[in-house]
Amino acid sequence: MEETMIRSLTQRAFIAGLNLGLVLLVAHFVLIIHNNILLGISLEETSAGQYIISEIHTSSKEALSSLQVGDRVIEINGKRPGDIKEVQRYGSVARIGTISIIRYPEQGAPFHMTYRNENRPSAYQTFTHLVVPGCTFLIMLLLSLILYRKNANDPASALLIFFFLMIGTGYLAGYASSSQDTTGRLVLMCSLPLIPVVFLHFLKMYLMRFSITLLSGRVLSVLYFLALAANALMAASIMGNTWSYFSYSLTRLLTISFFIFGVFFDIFKLIQCYLKFRNVEISSLFKIMLLGQITSFSPFILLTLLPQLFGRAIVSFEISTMFLIMLPITYVYLLTANQLFDVDFIVSRFKYYLSIALFPAGLIVAVLAMIQNRDEYPWIRWIQMFLVVYLFIIVFLFFKEKLDYFFRNILDRKPLDYQDSLERFAKRIGSIMKHSDLENVLQREISELLSVSRVEFLTLPERPEEGSSPHEAAELLYHLPNLPNIGEAIQMNKGVMLVLGNHRGQFYILWISHKKNHTRFNRDEMNWLNTISNYSSIVCENLYFIEGLVEDLESEMNKRKGSSSWVSRLIFNLAENERRKLAADLHDSALQDQLVWLRRLENLLLEFSFSVEVKQELLAIKEGLLDVIYQIRETCNELRPPLLREMGIVKALENLFEYAQLQSNFTIEFNTRPVEELEDELVITLYRITQELLRNASKHSGASQIIITLEQKEAIHFTYKDNGIGMDIINMQESFLHMGLSGIKERVVSLEGECEFFSEKGTGFKVFVTLPLTASMGIQSGRKEEDDSYFAS
Repeated sequence: MEETMIRSLTQRAFIAGLNLGLVLLVAHFVLIIHNNILLGISLEETSAGQYIISEIHTSSKEALSSLQVGDRVIEINGKRPGDIKEVQRYGSVARIGTISIIRYPEQGAPFHMTYRNENRPSAYQTFTHLVVPGCTFLIMLLLSLILYRKNANDPASALLIFFFLMIGTGYLAGYASSSQDTTGRLVLMCSLPLIPVVFLHFLKMYLMRFSITLLSGRVLSVLYFLALAANALMAASIMGNTWSYFSYSLTRLLTISFFIFGVFFDIFKLIQCYLKFRNVEISSLFKIMLLGQITSFSPFILLTLLPQLFGRAIVSFEISTMFLIMLPITYVYLLTANQLFDVDFIVSRFKYYLSIALFPAGLIVAVLAMIQNRDEYPWIRWIQMFLVVYLFIIVFLFFKEKLDYFFRNILDRKPLDYQDSLERFAKRIGSIMKHSDLENVLQREISELLSVSRVEFLTLPERPEEGSSPHEAAELLYHLPNLPNIGEAIQMNKGVMLVLGNHRGQFYILWISHKKNHTRFNRDEMNWLNTISNYSSIVCENLYFIEGLVEDLESEMNKRKGSSSWVSRLIFNLAENERRKLAADLHDSALQDQLVWLRRLENLLLEFSFSVEVKQELLAIKEGLLDVIYQIRETCNELRPPLLREMGIVKALENLFEYAQLQSNFTIEFNTRPVEELEDELVITLYRITQELLRNASKHSGASQIIITLEQKEAIHFTYKDNGIGMDIINMQESFLHMGLSGIKERVVSLEGECEFFSEKGTGFKVFVTLPLTASMGIQSGRKEEDDSYFAS
């Protein structure tokens, strides 16, 4: 116990000592930067032992207008350049108060000039040298404290803290080093080799928890050895008095080269990990870390360090190091965000805009270069450049829509996937008849396009109810400031909520939880979800409307104790339409196939010789096919009476009677008077009534004679009489449904007609039907339809 306490106290004392040393070191750098005389120059020694200005380090316009590259330096701060230690060691000098030069103009005699620096830092220098590095260090320090508090005993967290503090301290040390501060130069040059190695060590330790081996311990040990060796050489070159400018330059070159190699090696290992594990959930983590590394270090390395090694930097140190702020931002985001941003979406957009901007950017630069070379007044050139840039932007935006349509699809296929999905979804919802169908289509479409962990359909009340089961979607819904709109897709911290409908105070919601890679839904995905939600809400509201109509219809039917006439009429019309479709399908498919096989069988019998037994069997098959063909034709004729509308009701009934007499043992006497052209509904109703009565007579009545009368007066009057066995009225009620008479009654009522049945045992069966010439579609009122009101004794 005592040993544990002593170890804990020792650890805390060590950490406190490190923090104190770090604070003192940072305070020293801040003072150096703040009190620095913001003028420095790089010098080149000629063969004659003279010192020429090769580069000027300042943003002071006064100094830049007074000093020029190529001026020969006589004195700096009252000393000869060769006697200044910084010039001998580093080839440069800072903190210049006074400087004496000799300038050799192209025309005229050389002249001597002394410049006195007033040491008035500009707002640009204060911001780039002190504010940005200071804020970056504070963010790094804050992030380190958060990591230490949450994971004090985690080796990976300790390495990440060390990585952050080295970057933050090295950033400040860089500006102190530019002021010729030995401590700043030592901290900067010793931090550079260690930064990529420590990050690689952190990555190795962090990935071990996912059972991923980044690199072997031997490789890491070699990298640490090389980094520490570079540190030892760098410290010796800075602190030693015997090291020359050449030795320092060579050591500095090796240190910077190792830093560049280390950063690119880190990026290479991250790319390697992503390619190897791009199909697992942590792939987004690799991509975001990779993006952070590239955006933080690449501008500094590619635009400043490498070009400076070969001559002159493309972008100044002050600008390129500002991108280091992306590193703490990346890891703060990884640490605090519930859902990561969709890095694939960001990268694809960046790649696309990078590609299409290349050509117009080059063209604008070329035109601006030509304008700059023209011998015009400066204000005229500025106007010309403005007009060129303005016109180029207008033309580019004009053609960007076409570029988006053609060029973007090459670099990014996702927009096409979303478009195809919307077209596919629009076709699928056309056949939806109930909410379960809508749910199946939605779930399938979302699963095909988005990799999400869970999809749920919920019905939630507008206001929370006591005792209701908690759900993450409900908690988020009730915390919204206003009730959501129908068809709206709302992105939240834990997922996306699609409000599909609102019926009787209940929200019908599709809840989509977070994506499997824990990234947020990007703009394209949210646009797609909004469109899907709008489509679905329209379908959902239509389904609610249909459900309401059905409920109203059921309520009306319950009140009237039977179906309404307009409902029955609608049902009969739908049934007739389905019969026509079925008859057409049978005639065009099954019947035609049977005829084809019959023709092939007949050709087979004609072309080949068979034994007697085989030929008899084939002839039997032929007869069977003929019977099937006949049955299909009869079924088609029954479903869809031929030429019913063209011939009229009288001719159609006569054809029906001829067929019925051939099939049965009764005779039919048909009495009719001229009937004018009737509506289609009346024609089909009379035909179906007659069909059903003849079918009933054939099966049940045992009649030998049937008399049917049809006449048209103020209405259609139809009468049926047979001499069958008849039935008692009580037995008739029991057999009513089985004999098909219920359908006759419903058909007549649907057209607002009247129907009466008369029958006694041994006296046959009579039916009297009256149909109005024109029936309305309205609901009858004031008339009760009793189930047995049409029976008479």
